[in-house]
Amino acid sequence: MKFKEGKIIETFHVEKNGKKIEVVIRYPKKSDLMQIWKFYNKAIRESEGLSRYSFVPLKDEKKWVGNVIDGMKKRDKVQLMAEAEGKIIGSVGLERKNVERKKHCGDFGIAILQDYTGLGIGKKLMTLLEKDARSINIKLIELGVYGRNKIAQKLYKKMGFKVAGKIPKCVKTRKGFDDDIIMYKVLKK
Repeated sequence: MKFKEGKIIETFHVEKNGKKIEVVIRYPKKSDLMQIWKFYNKAIRESEGLSRYSFVPLKDEKKWVGNVIDGMKKRDKVQLMAEAEGKIIGSVGLERKNVERKKHCGDFGIAILQDYTGLGIGKKLMTLLEKDARSINIKLIELGVYGRNKIAQKLYKKMGFKVAGKIPKCVKTRKGFDDDIIMYKVLKK
């Protein structure tokens, strides 16, 4: 992975509501701050499946964007943004574990706006992220997915992730509590 802010990784087309739209997958850049902030807060509003349920203040988002870019320069993070119709519509990220014995492992997260789910964008983001993860010597990806989020679980299994276990009622949601399903994937060279 040769990180450069805003570098385009891949461009492809999907069909949405009978219309062909272009999707650009690229690295984030500091000037994305307002778009990323709007994207994440909309994704939080739309989805019960994210790790947050409260909105992100702009100052926190600014810090996060800076940390992501610094982490990518240090080869400890991978972050890809999906852009379509003039806005950020998806994001996938991986962060190297900060424990000496687990530096070969990375924590994974993904978010896609509801209007753009089911179009293959998540699968494309995950495939490209895995390629970059290998290039920074990540050998295993770990994630947690909520028990009720069957659509995400199906995608992860399709992408080669395996269930390691379940922590019952570990996750507080807007509707009560849910299980945390721990999944992993060993990356092949």
